[in-house]
Amino acid sequence: MMRFRWIVLVLIAFSLTACNKKEELKCEISNVNSVNSETSNKSDNLNVSIYVDGSGSMLGYVKDGETNYIKALKSLRNVFELTGKLPVEYYRIGTPMQKITSSDYYSYGASSVFYDGSNAKFKAVSSPIDASVVPDAKDHKKMTVIITDLEQNSGDVTKLNKRIQDAYFNTQKKDYAVGVWAVKSEFNGKIYIQEANNIKTFNYNSGKQPDKLRPFYVLFIGPYQDVKHYFSQLQKYDANQLLANSKLMIFHPDHILDKISSVEKPPETLPKGIIRPLSLVKDGVAASKGNYEVLQINSRQQENLTLNYSIPLSPSQYSLFIDPNSLKLKAKAEKFDKFAKKFTDIDSNSELSSAIEFKDWQIIPQENKLKFSAIIQPKKFPEPGIYKLQFDILSQNLQVPSWWEEWDWQTKSSEEDGTKTHGVKDFFTALKNRTETMKTEQSNNQQESKWLVGRFCYGIQKN
Repeated sequence: MMRFRWIVLVLIAFSLTACNKKEELKCEISNVNSVNSETSNKSDNLNVSIYVDGSGSMLGYVKDGETNYIKALKSLRNVFELTGKLPVEYYRIGTPMQKITSSDYYSYGASSVFYDGSNAKFKAVSSPIDASVVPDAKDHKKMTVIITDLEQNSGDVTKLNKRIQDAYFNTQKKDYAVGVWAVKSEFNGKIYIQEANNIKTFNYNSGKQPDKLRPFYVLFIGPYQDVKHYFSQLQKYDANQLLANSKLMIFHPDHILDKISSVEKPPETLPKGIIRPLSLVKDGVAASKGNYEVLQINSRQQENLTLNYSIPLSPSQYSLFIDPNSLKLKAKAEKFDKFAKKFTDIDSNSELSSAIEFKDWQIIPQENKLKFSAIIQPKKFPEPGIYKLQFDILSQNLQVPSWWEEWDWQTKSSEEDGTKTHGVKDFFTALKNRTETMKTEQSNNQQESKWLVGRFCYGIQKN
């Protein structure tokens, strides 16, 4: 008897759909212009210039044996010259800029004489870090690598940022990116902090304590695919486990997300008053779900319905996360016209465009998840029927990582806190802001000036 009833139900369902126009709901999601580190092609002819800050503020990094700073110097030579087989030029930052040999870099860069001015070959110098940013020759790909504590002459890192922007980080050099390898190292020496016109100095010894280590920074300025490739090479050859005390970032407007998020994976539970059918059948159409979120609202439902989502987020490797507080929506609505037998557009000013409210946005970096609530408002569906709703989730801003402030001098625990860097948050923030500005400068229209984070497509039937 039960089997007979089941057959009857199937036949009824078939009869209801057999005479209806069949349509698959397709949510068109374009591919993001991303470069995968496993398949991207590094430049065939890449010129590499490595600049080492030779000023006295760097001396403390080489005073106590095999520090993380010394390990980083060796790793860079290994990745670019020894393993990468690239033509590498080495320079000691100072006035004037001093070209050195590979042997000088390897033998003296890890010793005191390179920084303390005691050797006639390596005289005492200041820190014109911005002078190391030299435009590349026409039609030649170049990687500039700068090793520094970011204690720029006069304490003004805006000079360095402007030089990077003018030479490389602009819309004329679309494929160029800025990478940052921020490393905490053992340090035993004098720290120089310039505030306004005053230079403050104090002695600092970190020892081996992880929470006392002093940061230094390696800047990579070059084609995006090369910066990303050599970051992956650093990780591959990280026998000294330097990256445990490191942060890696790449700034580039075209490489923020690898994939646009969708709601193909729905919440496991639904509130009462709404169901998730296999297809929507009404007014002469049978709409199968495709890659839409398909929902059917009970005809008596008047109260709002809340769906809580946790969906995959696909940030590009080493990129900053989208700022969830900056997310905006662009809505598009259609209704199936039972006389025209097709979906027709609904005016963008209609209440239907706001029939689903999105709120409580959260990005969970450790899980690469985007969490939010979608509140469906049945009263905003004007009449029974089948509706298609598409919501583009857009952002114009990137998130500021908490460690920028934690490493900055403004959060010092004392006037002799060697774990902090003067102006580092301002330096990184300027790179973030420039990335956002370039996104706008490269766009052809208002929507392209923002990052498309997600496209959420809903097929909703109101009975």
